[in-house]
Amino acid sequence: MRKILIIIFFLPIAIFSQTHKVIEVPTYTNVFKSDNGYMLSGIIVEGDTLPYVKLYKIVIFPERKFKSKRQQRRYNRLAYNVKVVYPYAVLIGKYYQEIEHDLQYIHSESERRKYIKKKEKQLRNEYEDALINLTFSQGRLLIKLVDRETSHTTFEVIQELKGNMSAYFWQSLALMFGSNLRSEYDPTEEDKWIEEIIAQIENGQLK
Repeated sequence: MRKILIIIFFLPIAIFSQTHKVIEVPTYTNVFKSDNGYMLSGIIVEGDTLPYVKLYKIVIFPERKFKSKRQQRRYNRLAYNVKVVYPYAVLIGKYYQEIEHDLQYIHSESERRKYIKKKEKQLRNEYEDALINLTFSQGRLLIKLVDRETSHTTFEVIQELKGNMSAYFWQSLALMFGSNLRSEYDPTEEDKWIEEIIAQIENGQLK
């Protein structure tokens, strides 16, 4: 099936963006703060309604020891950027799954193009203002996290959707600004810090 990813129209934004706006990060709990206290789910047991709280999965990492203050500053800056960008990567992953699912039932090429344009317009209206304020570093990070959330590099997605010419054009442009659309996510080696930070964000250990 033809793979579709809305990150394609985000590319110019991620590559050229300069300054950020944060959207809510998903966490694995069902407790939500309200003006009058906290709201949570409930279950019925033998006719009684009881509160039901999903507890965070706590991940314990070894104590991090930095070789220098410079390395610590680098880690702190990375954690900040991941907190900004990760929600957008999750959003892109959800749209990717939704679009991929819907296109199974759209067989007309013209209808497929119409559907994709509709999704692009929807995302532009909702998130373009926020994405245009990402920094260069955050844009590069987003490109990597797209691979994490979809298992497809941004280059591969453009190549499949727009063809080789578009893919190589955007890749050339990205390289000029220090980005690489072929970037792959490596959670065990190169991107180990990022994976650790994401685990803490998801589990509510890092605000």
